[in-house]
Amino acid sequence: MENLADRVSKALLPGAYLVEIFPILSSLPLFLSKWKRDAQRDFRSFSKVFEDMFLSIKDKFVKGEEQPDSFCATLAETQKRHRMSDLECAWLAGMLYGAGQETTSTALKWFFLCMTIFPHVQEKAHGELDRVVGRARLPSFSDMKHLHYIRAIVKEVLRWQVPLPLGLPHTTTEDDYYEGHFIRKGTICTVNVMGLHRNQQIYGPDADEFRPDRYLNDEGMIKDENSDGHFAYGFGHRTCVGRHVANNSLFITIATILWAMTISPIKETNGSGNSIKPNLGGEFGIFWRPKPFDFSTKPRFDDAKILIQQARDDIN
Repeated sequence: MENLADRVSKALLPGAYLVEIFPILSSLPLFLSKWKRDAQRDFRSFSKVFEDMFLSIKDKFVKGEEQPDSFCATLAETQKRHRMSDLECAWLAGMLYGAGQETTSTALKWFFLCMTIFPHVQEKAHGELDRVVGRARLPSFSDMKHLHYIRAIVKEVLRWQVPLPLGLPHTTTEDDYYEGHFIRKGTICTVNVMGLHRNQQIYGPDADEFRPDRYLNDEGMIKDENSDGHFAYGFGHRTCVGRHVANNSLFITIATILWAMTISPIKETNGSGNSIKPNLGGEFGIFWRPKPFDFSTKPRFDDAKILIQQARDDIN
């Protein structure tokens, strides 16, 4: 899925292929059109992966074998009614998974980077986890209503380094005006989400800073329970339908990571003992990913590793 996201990110970047500037090149035969050959190669490769995964679930359904509820299981049950081919089902499941996987994994990469750069944020999170959860068990979803600072970290990661800085294109459904500018019906509009997230009129004079406390009131609680506090999930009727799953996934993952370990930057090897800070620049593509960086981790207390392993064994 990382490979798929990487290919899509590069392919969708405006100007990635010369044919976008000179559309007449689309008439060239296949042997002179490397972008077409690359697209066909990728389609065949990913189709095989997705079909193999979907058919492994479908085969169990056909044989009447018991299996856990899943999106693919539902697709297999309703495939004939919806008149969908195996290939269509496979790609539908693959895209649904890929959409959540890319944004969630990218947000987690930025989270690790933030923890290496802002140790005071990590220390405050550790304090809240020790106070609410303790060290005898792992965090759970029932702790969410009490872990306000952890939730604020999730919000601030998505605001400070949004995974999709230009969002998804929208099209106007009717003629409109904005600040004196006429926008025709059918105009494709792209929103500068990163720019909105750094807008001082919205987030204050410290909009460029990573500060989870901006989402908390004087009592240390989330200010607005009905608002994400950022635009990472889009706007209006096309808001990401999986945003609640994404928020829950990021919350429990970040809470568990911070409960179990301390994240630190690595040190220079020249004997100075200075920390090597990650590069805040992102990688080239429509997805805003951090450039590769190193960090170190260590368990926060003696039983952390044992409790994590026990939880893993219970799931397996």
